[in-house]
Amino acid sequence: KQRYQRRVRGDENQADETYSLTTVKSVAGAVEQLINFFGMQPCERSERVAEDKTAHTLLLAGQHKDGVECLIKTRIVFDGVVNMKISARSQNPDLNDLLVSSI
Repeated sequence: KQRYQRRVRGDENQADETYSLTTVKSVAGAVEQLINFFGMQPCERSERVAEDKTAHTLLLAGQHKDGVECLIKTRIVFDGVVNMKISARSQNPDLNDLLVSSI
């Protein structure tokens, strides 16, 4: 397996969005739900979160059904509510938009 950072090149074909996850009560809970929601593999052990952490970066990698490799990076911060910035990258700009808008 390649490291996530080596698989990410430039910021072309990237989509970004920011959300507040009002039903999630912790950073660890957000990480678990995002992994399950996207069905992608965590990279670089980013699925591991200490229960008391208030900020975390989750890295996910997977392959779309049409064979396109997809990478997702989420920056999750808890300050009374869970806020998240999500970035998706692949060779397909429409897929990137779909991934970040699916939350």
